[in-house]
Amino acid sequence: MEEVVKKILKQKTDPLQIRKSTFEVIKKANLVSINIDKIKKLTFFIKNKIEIKDTLNIEQFGSSNPTPQLIFVLDALNFCFWAKKNEEKWTVEYPKGNFVSNGWFALVNSVQRALSEGIPLLDAGYLQNITLKEAEYIFRSSNQTSIPLLNKRVEILNEIGQVLIKNYNGNIYNFLVKNGLDAKEILINLIKEFPSFQDYSEIGGKRINFYKRAQIFVYDLSFLPKLKIKNLDCLTIFADYKIPQILRAFGVLEYVPSLKEKIDNYEILTSGSQEEIEIRASTIWAGELIAFFSGFLPPQVDNVLWKASQSLRDVSPYHRVLTTAY
Repeated sequence: MEEVVKKILKQKTDPLQIRKSTFEVIKKANLVSINIDKIKKLTFFIKNKIEIKDTLNIEQFGSSNPTPQLIFVLDALNFCFWAKKNEEKWTVEYPKGNFVSNGWFALVNSVQRALSEGIPLLDAGYLQNITLKEAEYIFRSSNQTSIPLLNKRVEILNEIGQVLIKNYNGNIYNFLVKNGLDAKEILINLIKEFPSFQDYSEIGGKRINFYKRAQIFVYDLSFLPKLKIKNLDCLTIFADYKIPQILRAFGVLEYVPSLKEKIDNYEILTSGSQEEIEIRASTIWAGELIAFFSGFLPPQVDNVLWKASQSLRDVSPYHRVLTTAY
C-alpha cells in the first residue's frame, strides 16, 4: 500500500497538506487500519453508482438554481447533526405536513423555510447581527430536540457576515472571483479569511490537517453549471462521521476492539484525540486509495459513499465527537 500512497502523493497537488499530514498518522496508526483487499472490491460499487447516476446532485441544496451564497451559508453550518444514545435527532418539517428530515437535509429545509418566511438569511448584513433568539426560531425543530451547538452556529454566521461585508461587498461570489475560481486558491484563502473553516488537530507536536467544510464548500460549488471551478483534483475525501461509518460497514476500515466498543456504545470521543485523528486520517486515505483504483476523484467517491450512507440499515454506529469541524 505504501508504494501506491507515494505515487498518489507525487501525482496530486496538496495545497493544505491534508494528504501529507494524514499519511504521517496512518503510517503509525495502531487503532484503525485500512483493508486494501476490501478497497478493491468497493471500487466496483463506486463505478456502478456513478454510471447509473445514483449520486447527489444540485437538488441537495433545496433549490434548482442555488447561488454560491446559499451554498456558503449551508456549508458554514454543515456540522454535528447527531444525537446521543436513545435520543431523537433534530428534525425539521418543511414544507409543513409534507416532509420531515434530519441531518444535512434538515439544515437545507430550515434555511429554505426561513427564506420562504422572508427572513434574509443570505444577506450578509443580517448574518453579521443575527442573534441567538433569531437562530432558535430559524432552526426550530419538529420534535423536542434542538439543533446541536446553536451558539457556535450563531458565532459562525456572525463571522461570515462580518467578513463578507468588510471585504466582499456582502457576497461570497466576489471572493470566488478574486481567487480565480481556482480550488487551490479558494481553499488557502478561505481558511485564512474565515477562521471558522479551520479544521486541524495536533498530535506528537505535529499538525494534522483535514479541512472538511472548506473542501466540501469548493466541491459543492462545482454543482453550479455557471461556475467552472478549476483544480478539483486537489480535494480529498471529506472526513466526517458518515463516511467512516460506511467504510467500516464495507470492511475497508477496521477498528481495534477497544475503539469498536466505544463507538458501538455511542460513547462521545474527545475532539483531537488519537482515536478521532486516526479515524479521520484513515478515512482520507481510504478515499484516496478508492479514487486511485477506481479512476474517479476523491470528492466523487465521497459523493457516492455519503449518499449510500443515508440508506444504511443494521450497521454499526458512527463515531461521535462534539465539534464544528464536521
